[in-house]
Amino acid sequence: MAMTMDIEIVARETIKPSSPTPQHLRNFNFSLIDQTAPVMFTPLLLFYPENNNTNNHLIPATQRSQKLKTSLSKLLTVFYPLAGIIKEQTTIECNDDGAEYVEAQIKCNLSDILQQPDASMLRSFLPVEIESEEADSSRLLFVQANFFKCGGMVIGVCISHKIADTETLSTVLNSWSQIAISGSSDGVKFPEFNAASIFPPLDSKPHITIPRHDSLISKRFVIESSKIVSLKAKAAGATVQQPTRVEAVTALIWKCMINVSRSAKGFPRLSVISHVVNLRKRIEPPLPENCIGNIVGAFFAAHSTEKETDLQGLVCELRKELTEFKKTGLQKIKVEKRTWLKMCGIENLLGREDIDYHTCTSWCRFPLYEVDFGWGKPIWATVPSLIFKNAVFMMDARDGEGVEVMVSLSEEDMALFEGDQDLLEFATVNPSVMN
Repeated sequence: MAMTMDIEIVARETIKPSSPTPQHLRNFNFSLIDQTAPVMFTPLLLFYPENNNTNNHLIPATQRSQKLKTSLSKLLTVFYPLAGIIKEQTTIECNDDGAEYVEAQIKCNLSDILQQPDASMLRSFLPVEIESEEADSSRLLFVQANFFKCGGMVIGVCISHKIADTETLSTVLNSWSQIAISGSSDGVKFPEFNAASIFPPLDSKPHITIPRHDSLISKRFVIESSKIVSLKAKAAGATVQQPTRVEAVTALIWKCMINVSRSAKGFPRLSVISHVVNLRKRIEPPLPENCIGNIVGAFFAAHSTEKETDLQGLVCELRKELTEFKKTGLQKIKVEKRTWLKMCGIENLLGREDIDYHTCTSWCRFPLYEVDFGWGKPIWATVPSLIFKNAVFMMDARDGEGVEVMVSLSEEDMALFEGDQDLLEFATVNPSVMN
C-alpha cells in the first residue's frame, strides 16, 4: 500500500537573472529538432539525505533555499534563454521574465520515501505537471525545493522539452551547482546556442502529436552492477561480442515486452522499439557537450513476436539499426526535413493494431550524480511516473554501473511484465534506495 504524504507549499516566487540580457541576444530560434520535441517538461528529481558525510547537512533549510535562489539568478544570466518566454511556439523571447521557484515542506522523513518509492507520488516533488501545455507557451524553467523534517531534501526540476534534451539538462544542473559552490559564474563554461544554424527550422510550426494515456502504471526495476555483468555475457554473441550496458538492458526489456505481447494478444505482431541517440559526438565536426537544445535523433528496430526471441538476436538488431542510423540518420535530419518530421510523428506506427510500439530513452552516463550544491552529492537521481504508454526510461544506479529502469505499461500488461522470469533473473522490482 502506497504511503500518503503531507506536503505544504510555503513560498512561490520568480527568480530573475542577476544581469539583464543584452538587446542583441533577445531572440532565440528553435532548431528543427526543437520544433519536433513533444510538448512537455523534462523532469528530474535529485534526493539529498540529511547526512551526506559532510558538515553541510547542518545548514538550515532557509539558508539552503537562499543559496539555490542566488545561484539560480546567476545561472539565468549565463543560460539566458531559460529566463525567457516561448513565443508562437517557434522562438524564445529572451526578456528576463525569469524562472519559477517553489519551496515546499514535507512532513515526513526522507527515508520514508526512499524505502519503497512510489513513482506516481514522486510527482508531488515537481513544481509543474510534466504534460502541462505551459511547456509550449510560457516559462521554460521551474524548480521546487522540498525540505523534509529530518533535514533531507529533494530538488525537483522541470525544463521545457522545447529547449532541453538530457545533455542540456545535465549541463544546466552541473553549471548551477558549480555556481552555488563558487558563488560566481566565472568558472562556468559558456553554453553554445547554435543548434538552429546546424539544423535550420521549418518555416511553419510542425504539428506533432503523441498520444498520452491516463490509465498507466509506471514501475521501477533495478539491475545491479553484478547482474549487468552476467546480462552482458548472456547477450554477447558472434555478431556483437561485446554489447554495451545500454544495449544489453534494452534487449532484456524488449524481450520481456515481446513475451507480454505473446501472452496477452495470442497472435503474431510486429514489435518495434525506438531508441534516442545523442547527436553531438556523431556530427562532423563534433559538437561540444555544452551545445544547448535538442540535439538528438532516434533509430528504430523491429522483431516479429512469432519468431524465436533471444537476447543475442535482439542486441544484433539494435546494433544493426544504430549502425545504419550513423550512416544515414544525420542526412535525413539535415536535408530530408520532411522525412525526419514524418519519422518524429511516427504516423506509420501509431494507431496500427498489428504493431506493438515502444520508446526507449537512456540517461546513462550523464553526470547527474555529480550535482553538488554544497551539501554533498545526491543519493538518488530519478524521474517520476511516465506519461507515455510502452515507454522505457533508463538511468544510472548510484554506483554508475547498475541501471535503474522505469517502465510505463497498461495495468494488464504490467501484471505480466513484472512477473516475467526473464526479467526477474536480472532485475529487482523497486528495491529500497537506502540499500
